[in-house]
Amino acid sequence: MAYVVDIQFFNTFILRSASKNTVHVEESRIKGGFNEPFAALGPKAYATNENYEENRRTNALIYSGIYNSRTDVNRTNVFSGAEKITRAVDPANGSIQKLYAEDTNLNILQEDKVSYALIDKDALFTAEGGQLTASGAAVIGQIVPYLGKYGISKNPESFAIKGNRKYFADKNRGAVLRLSRDGITEISMYGMRDWFKDNLKTATSVVGMYDDNNDEYVISLQNSSTYNTLSFDEGVRGWTSFYTFNPKFGFTVNKNFFTLYNNDLWKHNQNYSITTPKNTFYGVFNGSNITLVANQEPSIVKNFNTINYEGSSDWVMESSITDSGDTARQILKSSTSVADGVIPVSFVRKEDKYYSHLRNNTSATVKGEVVGVDTSGIKGFFTTVKMKHDSTTRDVELFSVSHNIVKSS
Repeated sequence: MAYVVDIQFFNTFILRSASKNTVHVEESRIKGGFNEPFAALGPKAYATNENYEENRRTNALIYSGIYNSRTDVNRTNVFSGAEKITRAVDPANGSIQKLYAEDTNLNILQEDKVSYALIDKDALFTAEGGQLTASGAAVIGQIVPYLGKYGISKNPESFAIKGNRKYFADKNRGAVLRLSRDGITEISMYGMRDWFKDNLKTATSVVGMYDDNNDEYVISLQNSSTYNTLSFDEGVRGWTSFYTFNPKFGFTVNKNFFTLYNNDLWKHNQNYSITTPKNTFYGVFNGSNITLVANQEPSIVKNFNTINYEGSSDWVMESSITDSGDTARQILKSSTSVADGVIPVSFVRKEDKYYSHLRNNTSATVKGEVVGVDTSGIKGFFTTVKMKHDSTTRDVELFSVSHNIVKSS
């Protein structure tokens, strides 16, 4: 079927599609100008894709053209489909959650895997299988996975760096990890593996930061109602403290540690004063608390007769609870009066150490034993002790806590 198309423009080509009986109009002169150079009618791409749609490749990387400030070349908005500008990782390991450029490598953290890619160079392999690194045109070169089935889950906010060490959490596996020159190390295994397995699963946000002033990695596990903020120290390879602050974000600038809370910026590690004593976070003071388990000669049932500690003065024993009997009746609290069955514990200083007797305050028969307020010692395989200090004017220390024990008859 033939038909006539009447248009009001003279500098155009008319292209008709025989299959779909459609007409395409295209300019014949550069920029459509009257006296601009004429573009001859030649091979032209006019096919269209009627079924195009957005495709999100969460496991792929794409890069633009170059940017050079010295020559004023800015091609960051150029993504040429004719060039190899994409690089994909294994989609079986989940989406890419975090990228971190380090020296001439790019660290790629997926949900279930951590890899690195070469930047501006590629890996060549010899006939024997050896690997050589060579400069090339590839912006993102060979992708090499780190050993271990670990990732960053969906918590890129847990990522923090210190030098060549990268810290992050893998919520899916209940682990906190360090990535360094020797690969991936599970630092949550240093005495806290079970704790992190239990608490990471319920966290809705895992905020990681590095406190360069105290030289420790700080991680905060948060959900809608509770939170736990604690720190890891490379010097002792252990988790050294729980904190009472609940940050939304944290960072270090010139050895000063800052956190964000309620849209305000707070500076930590400042000199204390009367208005802002130590242990004050976000305007709220909390004393120092230490919980420990005393378990000398673990296979023996014993009587804990005294408690002794080395450190600063004025430490208070909040409670001491054994594993056996009615433990609720064996809570011993420091007090100034014998009220509600509470037996006061007063430490006496002798030779720069502090001593106190433990008196069982259970008033009923427990497993055939007659005990009362005059009975010394508490019985069990071990006892859990809570110590507290509410100093606001000075630094305090607690070196050790011990007991005088007697084997139970």
